[in-house]
Amino acid sequence: MAFIRIHCDYCGGEWEVYKHGLTSEHSRECPHCFHTVNEQLWEKEIIPAFCAVDEANAELYKEHLGEHKPLFYFDVVANHIFKNGTV
Repeated sequence: MAFIRIHCDYCGGEWEVYKHGLTSEHSRECPHCFHTVNEQLWEKEIIPAFCAVDEANAELYKEHLGEHKPLFYFDVVANHIFKNGTV
């Protein structure tokens, strides 16, 4: 099952959110320091991005089953945020 791993720069903590919990108010809240991701950003950017990745992986799996092609899947890894504040 796909999930999002969220990293909190404020406290250094991280947590995981699964698809069934995406709309829970607590999903966007760091369980360590209780800071939250902006609600509008969560709903307009994070949820659709997660769903797009999940759906693409589901399509890859369907292609594997239906057309007997090799199974491929992918993860998205954020590595563009630098500690000096530049993007």
